[in-house]
Amino acid sequence: MSTITRTGNLARTPELRYDKDGKPYAFARVLVTDRIREGEEFIDGGTIAYDVAVNGVEAEQLVDAAERCGNIRVWFTGPYRVREWTNDHGETRLVHEVRNANIAVSLRGQRVTVERATGNDAD
Repeated sequence: MSTITRTGNLARTPELRYDKDGKPYAFARVLVTDRIREGEEFIDGGTIAYDVAVNGVEAEQLVDAAERCGNIRVWFTGPYRVREWTNDHGETRLVHEVRNANIAVSLRGQRVTVERATGNDAD
């Protein structure tokens, strides 16, 4: 499995969930559009949606930031794989997955306030 690092925008606010041991996690859908050079100009390429799995305090903080600020720009890195699946209409689709990701708010185009973690938030 390879590792990937990308920057993109949340498609929607992720939902905080808890596993059977009570540990928090979230799945973030992050949309990434590459800029492609054509001659002297740059144009938007296709958009790829990544399903990014985030665990623990990072999941809690991501959901909190998205609930407060909406469609935020993030960067993520982690183990990457592409999986095929077939929808109800018999069409084959690709899913781009990043599991156990590190995720952070991007500073490009948005203002970020940082607070030092204390206690359980320091994980």
